[in-house]
Amino acid sequence: MQKEKNKTASIFGIRFSTANMGDALDFIDLAIQANSKKNFCAFVNADCLNIAYHNREYAETLNSADQVWPDGIGVALAARHVGTPVSENVNGTDMFPLLCQRAYRIFLLGGRPGVAEQACLCAIKQFPKACIVGTQHGYFASEEAEVIAKINATTPDILLVGFGVPKQEFWIRDNFKQLNCPVTIGVGGLFDFVSGRIKRAPFWLRSLKLEWLYRLYQEPIRLFRRYVIGNPLFLGRVLLCGKKNRHPDLPIA
Repeated sequence: MQKEKNKTASIFGIRFSTANMGDALDFIDLAIQANSKKNFCAFVNADCLNIAYHNREYAETLNSADQVWPDGIGVALAARHVGTPVSENVNGTDMFPLLCQRAYRIFLLGGRPGVAEQACLCAIKQFPKACIVGTQHGYFASEEAEVIAKINATTPDILLVGFGVPKQEFWIRDNFKQLNCPVTIGVGGLFDFVSGRIKRAPFWLRSLKLEWLYRLYQEPIRLFRRYVIGNPLFLGRVLLCGKKNRHPDLPIA
């Protein structure tokens, strides 16, 4: 399945979709129905694009993905500034319940030991149609072949990989050919939210586009650099660079 060529924005040379959540779900649904090729999907927020600004390997990996979706107010502001506004904030935490309600066969890979399992239990309790076919924590190394075999044995429609950025994208890229599922998505810390280990911001705060502020309140030391330093730095880079390719010879997929 090819990317939509007419619904994309570019920041620092990183291309991402400007479509909405419904379009993203349609892409996933068609990919699963067709089951003719494997699809690598990712989300990008301001922190991701800050990393890609300096990390060429990560930038190349994002541009090799079949779909990249915009996550957060920072990306929305940047896309509007360069004249290609996004339709909607498309993030994994909002997408996950919608995937569960469509009864896709989902495998959860990542998180601390026990977190993916707890996320599975919470998802099944909250969404009766949820079909979580397997879980595996992200703390493995030499057992990689066994983990891939475990995933493939469950024949998932969707593999959600939560290792954090950019580790999860590199892992998907490196193991893509061995994974037998139509859709693989990097989801960051999704399982922490689904399991209840980390509480999500109240809806009213999310509606004001201030979920990042709530996350900073929850983990001020760990997230200080990402938000207090990283957000202004990102917006400054956008004002200076616009959609100019940060890596001049970077192939744009």
